[in-house]
Amino acid sequence: MRRIGSFFFVVMLTIGCWLPARARAAEDISKFPVEVNGDQVNYFDAEKKVVGSGHVVVTYKDVRMTCEKVTAYLDAKEAIAEGNVVVTRGMSVIKGNRVSYNFEKETADIAEGTVTADPFFGSGHDIKKLGPDEYSIGSGYLTTCDRPKPHYKLRARNVRIYLGKRIVAKNVFLTVGDVPVMYVPVYSQPLNDKFAKINVVPGHDKKWGTYLLSSYRYYFNDNAKGTIHLDYRQLKGFGEGVDYNFKSKDIGMGYLRTYYINEHDKVNDTERERWRIQYRHKWEISPTTVATLEYHQLTDKDLIKDYFYREEYERDPRPTSYASVVNTQENFATSLLITKRVNDFFTEVERLPELELNIKNQRLVEELPFFYKGDFTASSLDKKFADSDEGHNTIRADSYNQLALPFRVADFLSVDPYAGTRQTFYSREGTDDRERFRGALYAGVDLSTNFYRLYNYKTDALGLDVDGLRHIVTPTLSYYYIQKPTLLRDRVYAFDDIDTIDKKNGIGIGVGNILQTKRRNEKNELYTAELMRWIVSTDYVDRSNTISHRLSTIGSDIELSPYRWLFLKQTALYDPASTDLLALNTDISAHDPRDTWRYGVGHRYEQRTSSQVTAEAEARITPLWKCRIYERYECKGRQAKEQEYAITRDLHCWEVEVAYNIRDVHTVWVLFRLKAFPGMPLKLGTSYYRPRTGAPSAY
Repeated sequence: MRRIGSFFFVVMLTIGCWLPARARAAEDISKFPVEVNGDQVNYFDAEKKVVGSGHVVVTYKDVRMTCEKVTAYLDAKEAIAEGNVVVTRGMSVIKGNRVSYNFEKETADIAEGTVTADPFFGSGHDIKKLGPDEYSIGSGYLTTCDRPKPHYKLRARNVRIYLGKRIVAKNVFLTVGDVPVMYVPVYSQPLNDKFAKINVVPGHDKKWGTYLLSSYRYYFNDNAKGTIHLDYRQLKGFGEGVDYNFKSKDIGMGYLRTYYINEHDKVNDTERERWRIQYRHKWEISPTTVATLEYHQLTDKDLIKDYFYREEYERDPRPTSYASVVNTQENFATSLLITKRVNDFFTEVERLPELELNIKNQRLVEELPFFYKGDFTASSLDKKFADSDEGHNTIRADSYNQLALPFRVADFLSVDPYAGTRQTFYSREGTDDRERFRGALYAGVDLSTNFYRLYNYKTDALGLDVDGLRHIVTPTLSYYYIQKPTLLRDRVYAFDDIDTIDKKNGIGIGVGNILQTKRRNEKNELYTAELMRWIVSTDYVDRSNTISHRLSTIGSDIELSPYRWLFLKQTALYDPASTDLLALNTDISAHDPRDTWRYGVGHRYEQRTSSQVTAEAEARITPLWKCRIYERYECKGRQAKEQEYAITRDLHCWEVEVAYNIRDVHTVWVLFRLKAFPGMPLKLGTSYYRPRTGAPSAY
């Protein structure tokens, strides 16, 4: 059969055989924007339909349909497609043996078909398209596995798919192969969420024994969702908790986290109730005003360490409860801060309340070159010691006022002289109840400049990809002076840095070096790449009360990125008086752009305290297997502080990871992770801290 290349529902038969009526019908038909291509296409004028067969392709606006046979009704704007039907619209794909599709209403009936809603595939005997972005599946299943026989399924009596938003299923059985392993009455999954709904992590360690950590993420809507935790630990018992996240246009967003365990400690033969409540809230009251609240209550100081070590303890072992309101204007900012000790086993400074006004650096009078800035705080302070009735308190009012006269010399040197005064009121002087005032004068000058030089140097040796170089040098010099306070710091309680000021006199010296080049990204667009950033700084301090004038510690901060895949950062503190290296931190991280390996190593050195090396390596051994090794070693004590070994197997639509960790105890766990939802609500493993690169500069 001769192929008709394109058919716009205007069929031209042999010229001269058409009657005027048929010509008018063809003219009406041409207004229907549907194109049919196929091995054979026939038009039936009386029924206003088109029949196509063979390799049929039907297009309508952004809808594309392929099939073996199609019947299109022009007046109803419907098409009935049969045989390997595939309908594509945007990211959604419909497949079935028989599809009835309404192009105008964007509705459809699909028999024995599947629907793709990335990353899910929905399948069922009866699928209905209810609108442009909504599907209904009766007695079918969901899965992220694209094989004809999926490795796992979420079987449900009814499934609703809202493209780009969420999937809702009722009466759901999770089956692995054909074996049901779990039932949930309702399953709701946002399609833009990278966390799986159900997580199960079995493992074993010395403190917990054999354990099973499980979580179920519930979803009411985009503004109300959370997680239910149910954990079992052989040596501790059952623990449960509920997390809740919400968003509101009226009161902002909040996060509530609870956990409870009636701990039956089989090692120490003890029983006690342990729990925690954590609440965080952020409310943007207006474009200039933000309110923040955090509340942390614990039954004991070791709860977070015992049950949430990697998730929280390593980051913040002693959370503080506070409430604050900050208002930021163009020239000033005001804030109200309230901190209250909730857990008596921590030492904390309560601020009930603290009011602060910060006036930004600004010109006082338009005709004069003077700039003013000021900081004012009023605080009711109460320092409470852990597990004790002892403490001390005061009411403090502090003000700092500074006047500056910045100017430029020869358009290359910025000079910023300033003078200031700090005045502080204390309602109590140490253990004495007398009111006292403290005053101190500040003065100084800051000088800075920058210059650069361009080098027409190009090379691709060793894959450096250098297309010209720009070297920027930014030297800075500053003199600062703080008068001896009228009230010495050992006469007042130390609540924060305001109370510890002392006489200070010195010169600050700093030199910054930046090395840049031009490179092209994946889109062949030029961008500025920073190869090096190095800052060296020190102070020439007045030591008249001790020995003599001399340099204080010299600080060095360098970042190197010679390749896109390699980054090095090093910070150092050196004492020229004792010729001792006080601290040295080094981090090197590298990765393969093809994601076949990554490596990181770091060294933390503190004089007379620690010299610790941390390293991590991950490599893909085969397309299906990858391994990871993490080590933390203390050089001073010649002792391995932590080791972790993990191996991961790719099982098509999901991964399984087996890990073994040695720290204070030996821990083994097995982690099942769907590749479509790589995020994990629990941080179990340890990984090397990869430093952030420096901010790019204009070139």
